[in-house]
Amino acid sequence: MTSLQPEPDLAPKPRLTQQQAKRASQSAVAMVISVLATLAVALLVVWLNPASTEQTYGQDVDVVSTAEQASDTAGFTAAAPDVPEDWNANYARWNAAGTDQVEFWEAGYVTADEEFAGFKQTAQSNPTWLSQQTDNAPQTGTRAVDGTTWDLYEPANGDRHLVTDLDGVTVIISGSGDLASLDSLAAAVQQSIEES
Repeated sequence: MTSLQPEPDLAPKPRLTQQQAKRASQSAVAMVISVLATLAVALLVVWLNPASTEQTYGQDVDVVSTAEQASDTAGFTAAAPDVPEDWNANYARWNAAGTDQVEFWEAGYVTADEEFAGFKQTAQSNPTWLSQQTDNAPQTGTRAVDGTTWDLYEPANGDRHLVTDLDGVTVIISGSGDLASLDSLAAAVQQSIEES
């Protein structure tokens, strides 16, 4: 004798009306259209944005005119050194006194070897400020540049620094390249100050 078990109730599949089916497909189409529109806008922004090149980061900084403006505020003649032609100035600015109470003029360059070389010039130097600007590096010696003695500071890592006083103004030369680049900038700064 076989027992008959009732079949489970199967829920009927919902049937969409033609109107409902049309609305459901419109949502999918609208989503695809909005995604395509978003991609089109993103591609347009990328296309209109120029690609970065080596010249993108090369700034045309006029150190001479900026130094003339800084000299009016500084109380000394801000140096505008005549650096090698294959060097590019990437900043020149007057820095008002901060918490350290030291105002200074500075300019920086990218050398032909793609290294950094720059200088700072102030009439208000003090031991704390000088130590900060030379990265607390120890003095490792001196260098003679066109008859002027510069103190050489070399940290374990980072830029080297040359420091001297010229006409009552402290000058710091800093750079990531070789000492010849620092000597070259030091000579140019000295000449600029002597000619002023």
